[in-house]
Amino acid sequence: MENAMWAFMLFSVSVICFAVVFNNLSRHRQVKRADSWPIVEATIQSGKLEIVRHQRFNDIQLPVFELAYVVEQKPYIEQFALSMTKEPLDLLIAKMIGRRIAVRYDPQNPGRCFIPGETIEGCRIEQKIGSLVHFYQKN
Repeated sequence: MENAMWAFMLFSVSVICFAVVFNNLSRHRQVKRADSWPIVEATIQSGKLEIVRHQRFNDIQLPVFELAYVVEQKPYIEQFALSMTKEPLDLLIAKMIGRRIAVRYDPQNPGRCFIPGETIEGCRIEQKIGSLVHFYQKN
């Protein structure tokens, strides 16, 4: 009986490790695929503090920005967040609004974009593709 319990625990830990590794590899493949997408210039339209993930004892709140870009005369809007900032959040948000940045858009689905690079203004970029932060669905 004790051996069965150890085997079950070992199996459970193995499954969890496999899931974590698979998830990270999947994100890495998404980013690699996005590296070949066409580039377009986007403008950061707005920014505000939002809860991006709920946890058991607290919520993760980050400055979330809305950027707009145009592909074939059709406008698109996407969101991203910045984390690990060393300056006051209200100053960061004010500094980012109106800034133009390059984004890569999915030619199969132009409403999906990826901000290349790791950081903006020394802050880590958190986005739906390749990021560790998953935004809650607003729909």
